[in-house]
Amino acid sequence: MIIVIISSIKGLRMKKILKISLIASVALSSLYAADTNSVKDMFTNGSTSGQVRLGYINVNSADDNYATALGGQLKFETAALSGVSLGAAMYTSQSVNSLSGSGDEFNSELTSTNGNYTELAEAYINYGMGDFNFRIGRQLIDTPLADSDDIRMTPHTFEAAVASYTLKDLGVTFIGANLQRWQGVDADYENATNNSWADTGIDGTWMGAAIYENDNTEAALWYYNIDKAANAIYIDVVGSVEFGGVDITLGVQYLSESEIDSSGVDGNIMGVMAEATVADVTLMAAYNNLSVDAGKEIFEGFGGGSSFTNMDTNTAGLFGDEDSASMLFSLGYEIIGANIIAAYGDFKADDSDNHATEIDLGVEYSYNDGEADVALYYIIGSDEGNTNPELDDDHIQLTLNYNF
Repeated sequence: MIIVIISSIKGLRMKKILKISLIASVALSSLYAADTNSVKDMFTNGSTSGQVRLGYINVNSADDNYATALGGQLKFETAALSGVSLGAAMYTSQSVNSLSGSGDEFNSELTSTNGNYTELAEAYINYGMGDFNFRIGRQLIDTPLADSDDIRMTPHTFEAAVASYTLKDLGVTFIGANLQRWQGVDADYENATNNSWADTGIDGTWMGAAIYENDNTEAALWYYNIDKAANAIYIDVVGSVEFGGVDITLGVQYLSESEIDSSGVDGNIMGVMAEATVADVTLMAAYNNLSVDAGKEIFEGFGGGSSFTNMDTNTAGLFGDEDSASMLFSLGYEIIGANIIAAYGDFKADDSDNHATEIDLGVEYSYNDGEADVALYYIIGSDEGNTNPELDDDHIQLTLNYNF
């Protein structure tokens, strides 16, 4: 059964190379919603939001393919009545056939093998009172081993119950959750037929966290129990300081997993990173080390994973069933509102010929405080060890968003 869990999370990941998401938190947009006086006011004072997205991908590999898709999200969230609010969102993506390949030249990552999908991806009840919040239903979640990972046309969402409580004076937040199912590109929606929602473990996943944050330090402790698969502990600590006009950020992380019922998931990933920003230039270096016992493998999560060296395609767990190391070096430059990004990653197994490199080149531009944005990435993957030809995978992805 664990094979189903692990195979469902494999896929490409669009990581923001220079955005170090050091403490991922649960997205609870209704936390501070103002109360209304009646059920009617809940809906009349509700808010509508959404996004229209045009996406294009062109893959140059053993099987060259390309596709264009038009899609996005439409969401409505009520105001709160006695702390209770409701929310729902439809996600969709439709292939533009005239601008997409056909047959073996069609790329299904932006839509599906059917060329389209439409999903009630969010549908929840939220209760917020003071520093306490509880949400149940289909919702966006961003944590180290379960995240939205919005890398293609729409993000992942989860069927879950999530509670959080914040001690503001101490800067501490506690989170407890149960995750049952999830959907999205890493959950293999492109090949789904009757059900695009995949299980997060045979009987789900339990999750708990304690998070501390002040002006220059962030620290988090996460625990996951993935039913019939693994117990996982994730820790990260990140600090930032300004020195001589240079903003410096340092971070460490550690993921430890122990198998349940001989599932085969057992290992750990440790990592360090350093980032420096001077004026409009940002430099970053990161290192991850993966260690697994013979015959075991690592599980990087339901989504893109949290490792510092994770890139668009390759992650720290690329060679997940053997000891390996990965390094990432990146350069970012901000000019006239655009972010230009260049990154190089090296992923190498300790005791085999498995070796891959990746170069990510990108430019991102946001217009009118995020009303619209565009991102263009060119990814160059190389199988340096001549053992995994699928890693020779160059592709271009263009995304245009209008947000409202």
